[in-house]
Amino acid sequence: MEVRLYATLRPIVGGRSVKVLDRCETIGDVLAELSAGYPELAPHLVGDDGAVRQYVAVMVNGRDIRHLGGLDTPVDADSGIDIFPPVAGGRD
Repeated sequence: MEVRLYATLRPIVGGRSVKVLDRCETIGDVLAELSAGYPELAPHLVGDDGAVRQYVAVMVNGRDIRHLGGLDTPVDADSGIDIFPPVAGGRD
């Protein structure tokens, strides 16, 4: 299963995407697998309470997990997973 990462997360993993084990059944499993493989990525994704950080967008098939099942959102080998870090800026 491929996970696409954006902006400031890409240098941490060394590219645009990473592969995780197809045995991941939930997005929580995916984040745990990513955190195990890239320990420096974990603090960017989840807080001390184990929840996805407020301004991080984790998308499964184009939908934010906050509007699905949260960390229990099911995934499979065909799921499109995208993770966006917090982004700031805009017009003055």
